[in-house]
Parts: sequence; structure tokens; C-alpha cells
Amino acid sequence: MKLEVAACNEVIIWTCDAELFLPFSYILKTEGFLPSLACSAEDVLASCANRLACAVLFDCTQEAKDAVSICGEIRRSTTYDNHVRLIALLRSEAQPLHLALLQAGVDDCLFRPLSPEKLLTSLRQAAGQAMETANSKGIASPAAADLEVDVDSRRIHCNGRDLALPPIEFNILRHLMKREGQLCSRFELIASAWPASAEVAPRTVDVHVGRLRKALGELPGCSAAIRTVHAAGYVFKPRGLRKSNSSTSA
Repeated sequence: MKLEVAACNEVIIWTCDAELFLPFSYILKTEGFLPSLACSAEDVLASCANRLACAVLFDCTQEAKDAVSICGEIRRSTTYDNHVRLIALLRSEAQPLHLALLQAGVDDCLFRPLSPEKLLTSLRQAAGQAMETANSKGIASPAAADLEVDVDSRRIHCNGRDLALPPIEFNILRHLMKREGQLCSRFELIASAWPASAEVAPRTVDVHVGRLRKALGELPGCSAAIRTVHAAGYVFKPRGLRKSNSSTSA
């Protein structure tokens, strides 16, 4: 089975508010978009630098400090200027910030309480424009590393490289892959990766995820596949994924 992430449908959401990201994530997924969480200004810029996305949604109700400068930096980038739609979520009283964001190159400013349909309308336009631009330039939606997972041998293969994982790290990876793009809590990972009788602290999960990240970092294109959601858990979000037949049977 082969799963591909289309860049033209990816939406980067910059927020530290899990109560905002989770419902937004659900709404966007039901409409065919691929929400991706960014918890800091650095995450936003790194995401834009590493891959194409159709839009970036800035939660300026909490993260207002760097939004104007980041929008300006993205707009100055010739690589992504024609692809990324910048959307700001504001409070109704934030008029000075509203004007500053528009001057920095934000395409849409939406005010809370937010109408989901207004957001979806903007994102549909963004996805359509990104697809048109890609087609006009002959750019295919980029798939990430060709990642194959063999459950029977607990081995992963990526673009000619081969890697064996310890049982816990492999179980964590397999569960994250099953829940691709979704938030997995530490307690959820404990239940899926350790025996039921084991007593495991959440901090232990972080250690094993760190080892898994280090192992994936040795494979081309896989170094940033696992993202941390502060105080909540982890999200597995590669740009593309192919699973071997044996991996689908488990």
C-alpha cells in the first residue's frame, strides 16, 4: 500500500492552543486537507523551508509577537511566495495588528469567533492556486522518502538504506504510522508499545522517541517525521509514505 501526502493540501497551523488545533485539525481533515502543527516561529519557517504547503494559519490571538515578521520573511522568499497563502486568526479588537499583518503580506484576516466555512473557503482557494502553480511549472507534488516498513523483521527501508529497530522503538513507530497526522499521547504510545503489565513513566516514552528520531535521522528525508506537541504527545507527519505489504497485516 502506498500513501502520499499532497503538498497542495497541507495547512500549517501555528498555535500553542491544543483546544484550537484539535477541532481545526478534525474540520480540515474532513475536507481533505492535511493539518500540520507548528508550535513556534521557528517551526513555521522550518516547515516552509523544508516543503511546500498551500497555506499557513497563524493563531494571532496568542502568538502575535512574531507573526508580522514571519509573514514578511515568507513573502520575501521567492521559492514559496507563489505557493503559500497566509491566513491570520485575530480577536475582533486587534485592529493595529490587522493592518500590520496586511502590510506584511497576509492574504486573509479572520476574526474570532471564527466561521469554519470562511476558513475553508480561503483554504480551497489556496489549494487551487497552489495546484495551478505547480501544474504550470511542471512540478509534481513531492513525495518524501520512500519508506517501507516490514513488521515481521522489525526493519525499515528507505531509498536503499536499511535499518533494524529495537522492539519498543519499532512498536512506537508502527503506532505513529497507523495514526499518521494525528496526535498520539504518551499514554497511548505506552499502551501500544509496551506489555500491558509494564509500568512506564511518560518520561520514558520521550527517551524512546528520542532514540527513534535519531535512528530515523540516518535515513534520507526522515529526520523530521516525528513532531512534538508540547505537553500533549507526538505526531508522525512525513511528506510521503509507502508501506510494504507485510506492514499492513499487523
